[in-house]
Amino acid sequence: EYEELKTFFHGHSYTGNQLGASAALASWDLLKDPKGRLRRKTLEKLLSAELESLWPFARVGDVRQEGLVAGVELVADWKTRKAFPLKARIGIKVCEAMASKGVLTRPIGNVVPLLPPYCTTDVQLRKMVRVLRESIIEILGSERV
Repeated sequence: EYEELKTFFHGHSYTGNQLGASAALASWDLLKDPKGRLRRKTLEKLLSAELESLWPFARVGDVRQEGLVAGVELVADWKTRKAFPLKARIGIKVCEAMASKGVLTRPIGNVVPLLPPYCTTDVQLRKMVRVLRESIIEILGSERV
């Protein structure tokens, strides 16, 4: 019963919003479009190729990618993949350096995620990875494995 307050009263601000639903349906149509699918595949391959440039760095322990979602894990020791202590705020420092160069992202611990939107241009995608590379060098040095 309502008066028992056993209802989950919190919801999303735009749940059931007609404008939001219309935008979602329009987005769904764009996602299904063959040209859009081809463009995303092209961006996915470009992102993969650009991320390859990060593997030689001694503080990059892993580069993970699924579609247009990538995570670059920063490590204290490449051989053992030992993590930086979270107290060192390495992910935050690298993301702050990226922000100063015009690329915004936020760390998940020691992992720097890159999630380019589907409307990203090739130039913008290359800049994202270049700025990440420059920021890793700025914060952690250019030592290579």
